[in-house]
Amino acid sequence: MFKTSIFLIGLLYSFATFSAEKYILVLFHGFGGPENVDIKERAKLPENLAGTKAIKFYDGSHNVSEKKFFQVLDNFACKNGIQTRKDLGLVIIGYSWGAKRAYDFSKLYQEKCGRKADRAYMIDGVLKLVTKFPFPPIATVCKNWYKTINPIRGRPFKNCENFDKTELCTHLGGEYEKGFKCHQMIITQGIKWAYEDIAQNLK
Repeated sequence: MFKTSIFLIGLLYSFATFSAEKYILVLFHGFGGPENVDIKERAKLPENLAGTKAIKFYDGSHNVSEKKFFQVLDNFACKNGIQTRKDLGLVIIGYSWGAKRAYDFSKLYQEKCGRKADRAYMIDGVLKLVTKFPFPPIATVCKNWYKTINPIRGRPFKNCENFDKTELCTHLGGEYEKGFKCHQMIITQGIKWAYEDIAQNLK
């Protein structure tokens, strides 16, 4: 009975209106980004996010262990599936191989804190090696930038706002050997688009 009551309270709490005053940002990198197994806080925010409600920015690799997720989750002071820091929101970005870690982190956050991430961004998400990643991050607002040129490509998701940006690579053609170059172009632009969206919505 006690466990059931805690669960129901947590469920109701998860649907409560949060008015975040500050945000934690987490970026999960793909191949070519940090290769360590840690999540590390940046010394400072990207220049275009200064002056927003973002207060901390963490970098995680596509190799990071789930145990390391708690370095970020500890900010939210979650107990029994309830987030006690009502003033704090979460934004997640995952690109390429980092898409899986972004999804895994969003899933653990929902499990431990009883909330979805406030905003999440996926950029041409793939599984290792180059299979399309099958799940969107768990978030109230989800935006997804991808391309359709094989072999390295993302995909649209039902619960996301999807942006097919294949046209960025049209001058490369669709040949196999140019697939990675196109992937890099989408990632570079997608991170810029994500930062712009964050800056606009976290004022």
